[in-house]
Amino acid sequence: MRIVIASLLVGVLGILLSRVGLRRVATGDRDPHAYWGLGLVALLPAWLIAFLTLLPGDPGLRPQPLPMALWILSAAAALLGAILTERRACPSDESKDIRSPAESWRLGVLAFVPAWAIVLVGHALA
Repeated sequence: MRIVIASLLVGVLGILLSRVGLRRVATGDRDPHAYWGLGLVALLPAWLIAFLTLLPGDPGLRPQPLPMALWILSAAAALLGAILTERRACPSDESKDIRSPAESWRLGVLAFVPAWAIVLVGHALA
């Protein structure tokens, strides 16, 4: 349970700090990737804390099937979230649909929410 609490605290802190950083970065005319990336790194440490501690650290122990499946599913959700939100946050040059810095940041944050939730559920069930 300590891992879940630590991950939640780091997640809230990461969101708050990246939101403050967004206010400082959003003053100029920047590439939308900058705002999306700032949102992406907001939950990355919180997800990593829970993700890396989901499986046993002892190489001699065999992981249980449920945590191992959730670990793989979380990694896939993180990759898929990053790919899909980047596409929405930073449209191609042909598209004139430009998002505000806050919208791009929000999409970056949302990229890791499903993956983070999966590993937190894995810790709660373990």
